[in-house]
Amino acid sequence: MAKIGESADEAPCPSTALAAAFAWLVPGLGHWWLGHRARAAIFFVVITVTFWAGVAVGGVRNTVSPRDNGAWIAAQLCVGPQSLFALYLNQKTLERSDSDSLKAAWPASNISVVYAGVAGLLNLLVIIDAMARCEASRRTAPARSPPLKGASR
Repeated sequence: MAKIGESADEAPCPSTALAAAFAWLVPGLGHWWLGHRARAAIFFVVITVTFWAGVAVGGVRNTVSPRDNGAWIAAQLCVGPQSLFALYLNQKTLERSDSDSLKAAWPASNISVVYAGVAGLLNLLVIIDAMARCEASRRTAPARSPPLKGASR
């Protein structure tokens, strides 16, 4: 009997690297590809909402700023293309206006950076989990032997 979010007859995962790439591209996509649909949907919603909630609290200018946030940007980039899009929006807002006028108030700016960073770190764990599940499916997959010659079915 399969657990919730797991397929009953799992085939071995063809590529651990591909599972990791899918998990980085869209949070939960690696698990979706492996057949863990409910788990994938939960990961997608939690990580995406957490990242964009952080951006909403502090604004894109304060949240996704490599110059101001140091190591937090590395964590945020683990969310995938969403963080690259937010970084692009940050650059566009800097080009169009005075950067000091777009600064958020002190608590909001710190909270937003932490939210977005935590979302990235959560997705890093999801990527590692997708890779581990892929490897586990390879190890536990039954070896298929060719049919015996002359054996009737």
